[in-house]
Amino acid sequence: STYEIPFTAEGRRRVQAFSFILGYSRRQYIRFVENQDFTTTIREHVRAFQLFQGLPATCLYDNMKVVVSSYDGDQPVYNTRFLSFATHYGFQPWACRPHRPQTKGKIERPFAYIETNLLNGRTFTSLDHLNEIAALWLTETADVRIHRETKRRPIDLFEEEKPHLIALPARPYDTARVLYRTVNPEGFIPYLQNFYSVPWQRIGELLPVRVTEDELIVYGADVKEIARHELFPAGVTGQNRHRPEHASARDSQQKRELLKQRFEEFGTDGILFFDGLLKSRRNGKDEAGRVLTLLAIYRREDLGRALERAVRYRAYSYTAVERILAAQAKPRSAREALVIEARDHLHDILRETRLGSRSTADYQALLEETADHENDNPEEPADYDPD
Repeated sequence: STYEIPFTAEGRRRVQAFSFILGYSRRQYIRFVENQDFTTTIREHVRAFQLFQGLPATCLYDNMKVVVSSYDGDQPVYNTRFLSFATHYGFQPWACRPHRPQTKGKIERPFAYIETNLLNGRTFTSLDHLNEIAALWLTETADVRIHRETKRRPIDLFEEEKPHLIALPARPYDTARVLYRTVNPEGFIPYLQNFYSVPWQRIGELLPVRVTEDELIVYGADVKEIARHELFPAGVTGQNRHRPEHASARDSQQKRELLKQRFEEFGTDGILFFDGLLKSRRNGKDEAGRVLTLLAIYRREDLGRALERAVRYRAYSYTAVERILAAQAKPRSAREALVIEARDHLHDILRETRLGSRSTADYQALLEETADHENDNPEEPADYDPD
């Protein structure tokens, strides 16, 4: 449920109340969050399960998009990511039928209880303060009140319900968000209008990023951690997180050699372009870094052809390469970039893996097993497919 809260320290903000209530005891978990996205919804499920020290075998949902992607007739088609979460914990998601209020369970009336008892007549300084008060309210008020329908306290009924809950798995579901970001010419990756540093040698690379509730972790193409930062608070924008060890090399010669290695990947034209850029441009090394960032937009082969054309016409500048690409190449989508990165990584693994040949005698046992099977089933037609 969505609310506009006039926080005294943060101003008026729109927040979402996540609520999870147990059907037998009516014991409830609530937390106010900023988004209704997948990551937030799953994270709050995990917190609810941890509060209850277990979870019900069936969870009922009102067709929220995080849970139900669409319908095939009357059959709900569940979000596959949510199904992965559900199978991790071993519960069955159950989508209530559209336009059938009698199937919506017991969650909507408790929102009215939250509005009239928790939010009514109180002021809050911030979202964190609201959640602190909400946690106390659950323990001191909601859990111990006499419920209007059961005529008993939810905390007492919970003791009867608890033995029937599914036990928590050994490890909680990882609710971190995983995405890709391109390193800009200054050696930073953007996230929610803020910037986080990585080793400057990574400029232009498309890197996997894992975002938890408190941290942002950056990995190399080999999925080894290369940077870790504390996330900026919600609402903060335009700020940088920088680690001194990520700064560009103080040794100009070292920086030049590292950039040269990146351009050598494009063959002779890459080397010629890099040398020509350094000779003709005052800030050649910085401009070389900007050229590499074009890999986030265009295919590697397109950039290679653009460098070849720039060398042919002695157009040694970032602007020239950018114009050539704009005229001759098509920017790739973010999805395509991920596919290409995965393909290249797989090719690297296959090149490192040596496969030996096997003797045909190794397959003889399989042929004999097939023959035996056919003899055991003489009445089956030749094109019989058991599937």
